[in-house]
Amino acid sequence: MSNDFPVWHRDGKGARKRTVRIETIGKTFLFFENQWRSEAYYFGDLVYRGLKGGSHVFGLDDGIKARPHWELGFTGTPPAELTTMLPKIKQPVLSGVGMLVMAFLCLGIVYYGSPPV
Repeated sequence: MSNDFPVWHRDGKGARKRTVRIETIGKTFLFFENQWRSEAYYFGDLVYRGLKGGSHVFGLDDGIKARPHWELGFTGTPPAELTTMLPKIKQPVLSGVGMLVMAFLCLGIVYYGSPPV
């Protein structure tokens, strides 16, 4: 598979974000960078974590090792070759404006619903 799309990876051991090349083998994938190669990961273990800084970010939840800071990011939209294997990108149920409206509504309920002192 050609790697003409920007992919980055953070393994959680350091704060450094690596620009990597991704290679797929069946239902697994590996990262390559210069003389370094990662272990094999399953696409089924990925979970969508959201949009961060213009990148769609996926995390790893394999149920074996605790890896809360492990991240795989695609700058822009993920490539068409991988969209069938990646988890579905979910749009947030409430946007920032919706959350703000709900916060003001809750404040109003508390303010007007409390008995006068």
